[in-house]
Amino acid sequence: MRVLLLLPLLALASATVYYKETFDPSWSSRWVISDWKKSEAGKFEVRAGDWYGDAEADKGLATTQDARFYAASSKFKKSFSNEGKDLVFQFQVRFPQKN
Repeated sequence: MRVLLLLPLLALASATVYYKETFDPSWSSRWVISDWKKSEAGKFEVRAGDWYGDAEADKGLATTQDARFYAASSKFKKSFSNEGKDLVFQFQVRFPQKN
């Protein structure tokens, strides 16, 4: 009986993922690092960061220098339309301070 009650909720909670990045070794072929502010730009590195569940699976772009400019972009793999639907971009930014 409980399963029958949860099925409609599951249908409401389902979503289509149009873009997911895992930052595997080929990440740089999918990302463009901007050359804007080239002389003041910092370097990115890919790593898990300070807090993670799985160091190999939870990687992301990390900034390596303080007080620098950083810009990167990546394309969606397929074109899509969200006409009549909500579009949600989700990302996470952390600014850990080590004093």
